[in-house]
Amino acid sequence: MSATRDYVTGTTFAAEMASFSTPAEKPEVAAPVKVGDHHPESEQLPQLKDLNGRPAMITFLRHCGCPFAEKTFQTFRHLSDLHPDVLFLAISHSNPEDTDEWLISVGGTGDVLVITDPGRTLYAAWGLGFSSFWANMGPMTLWKALKLGQEEMIYNRPTKSGYRWQTAGSFAVDGEGIVRWAHVSTGAADVADFEAGLRAVGRPTEERKRRASRSSSERQHQQQGE
Repeated sequence: MSATRDYVTGTTFAAEMASFSTPAEKPEVAAPVKVGDHHPESEQLPQLKDLNGRPAMITFLRHCGCPFAEKTFQTFRHLSDLHPDVLFLAISHSNPEDTDEWLISVGGTGDVLVITDPGRTLYAAWGLGFSSFWANMGPMTLWKALKLGQEEMIYNRPTKSGYRWQTAGSFAVDGEGIVRWAHVSTGAADVADFEAGLRAVGRPTEERKRRASRSSSERQHQQQGE
C-alpha cells in the first residue's frame, strides 16, 4: 500500500500535463515490423542477439499509469510464469525511476525483464510512433477504461513521465530471431492477445495448463495411495 501511495503523492500536476504534450524531438519511425521479418537489431536489446533457440515475447507498453498498460503487463507477467522457457521482455518509455515505482505499484516484474526506453528509439525501430487523440481519448476508450475499473479494479494511475499518444505494440519472435506474430495497437484500449503470440512460436498456453493440472492430479493420487 505504501508503494502505491508514494507513487501517487509523488506525481505533480505538471507531469500529468506534460504527458498530453508532443515532444519537440521525435525519433524517425521505421515501417512497422511484420511477420516474417527478422527482429530489429539494437544495442538496447542484447537479449535478442543470441536466443539459442529460445523464443521471445516482446511488448511495448503505453505510459506508466495507463490502466491498459497495467492490464497488459499483468497478463504478460502471468503468462511468463506459465512459460519459463520463453523470454518475456517489456519495454517502457517512462523514465527508469518512474517505471520502477510503477512496477512496484502493480505487483512487481515476476519473470518479465523490463527495459526502459525514454527516448523511444526502440519503439521507433519497431515501427511504433504516436497515434491520434481519438484513438487514445475517444468515448469508446473512456468507456472501456471505466469498464476495466468496474470489472477488474484496474484504474488510471497518476502519470509521472511518458506520453499518452505513444502507440503500444507486441511481438513474438522465434528462436532464430524471426517475427512470427505482430500486434500494433489501434488505440489505448487495444490490448494484445499474447496467447496468439505464444501459439505462433509453438507455446500454446492451454496445453501448459492441462499438463500442470494433470501433474497436480497425479501427485494427489500418489499422496492418497501412500
